[in-house]
Amino acid sequence: MNETEFANLHASCVTAFQGYIAEAEKTSALLANCTAGPLPFVQRLKVALQENAEYTTYTLYLDTKRLLHDAARLGYAFSD
Repeated sequence: MNETEFANLHASCVTAFQGYIAEAEKTSALLANCTAGPLPFVQRLKVALQENAEYTTYTLYLDTKRLLHDAARLGYAFSD
């Protein structure tokens, strides 16, 4: 990995993190609508689908962060 590839990896990690945060905020907004009783089926489905979207972006962020962490730990010249 060269310096340009490392910079691209870092930018990808930042983008993945921002994507995760955006999805987590959407989940939080949906959960703010909870009531003392169960949510209607459609609302529960929206929450379930949103939690899946959040989890997907979270795993993408973690995978990218892991690569970036390895490059930082080993030096990017040795992290291919």
